[in-house]
Amino acid sequence: MSELQEGLSAATAPEDEEKALLREAEALEARGARERVAYYARLLGPERRGRLLDVGCGNGYAVDEWRLRGADGYGVDCSIYRLGRWISEGGGARGLVVADAGRLPFADGTFADVISSGMIEHVGVDESPRPYSVRARPDRDALRERVIEQLVRVSDGSGTVLVDCPNGTFPVDFWHGDRIGSFRPHRIPDVLLPTFGAFRRWARRLARPARLRPLSGRLSFRQVGRHWWGRVLRPAMAFWLWSLDLGVRAGLGRLLAPLYPYLVVELCPPDKPGRDSTHPR
Repeated sequence: MSELQEGLSAATAPEDEEKALLREAEALEARGARERVAYYARLLGPERRGRLLDVGCGNGYAVDEWRLRGADGYGVDCSIYRLGRWISEGGGARGLVVADAGRLPFADGTFADVISSGMIEHVGVDESPRPYSVRARPDRDALRERVIEQLVRVSDGSGTVLVDCPNGTFPVDFWHGDRIGSFRPHRIPDVLLPTFGAFRRWARRLARPARLRPLSGRLSFRQVGRHWWGRVLRPAMAFWLWSLDLGVRAGLGRLLAPLYPYLVVELCPPDKPGRDSTHPR
């Protein structure tokens, strides 16, 4: 092999690896979207059949799943790459819009329910892959609060707003690392991940109670299950989450929130707080 061929092979190998990782990540996203919609459908209940918005919808797989379930689903993502995927996989017929989550292009009260999954932690930070690193922008917290304001604004008066993300008070992040299925130990508070306390502050300013929802059924442990240590720890983690959920259902969500690896937070309508809600002051 010539020096030129060796150079070309060396240059294309990382590119091929990146494409393979992207395909793998998107396959996981498609499968995870179905499971995520099933979880949220249980939270919303069978009577919820109005217009629904998924903010940070990625490739739109969850939006497609919502529509299959009878909801009038729409999705928003800020990525131009996603736009290309949407066009190639069905275009505008899928109800997808390119927009900034901090400036949603919808009128007040447009949607019965609004969901944002695994998106809020990427607002207001700069991330670099392999080795994974993250840096907070000076206006990170203000940008995140603006997103939460927008999610509430476009929901109707009785609508449900649900946001989920890894938990900044849990010392290990299993969702952001150098590779799929790797983990990232971090300081507390974390640069990347919000805490339940942050959600409480944002909710209080919007006169909305913030309620921690049980996590069982939301996580599949599929990524960490790629490693032997993930398979060993999976039963113990499932039992841990089940135990925490018992406490949340008993109204202890605020106390137990720091112990969860992942948060599902509902921003309740002011007149419908749950027992484990944080009431505005």
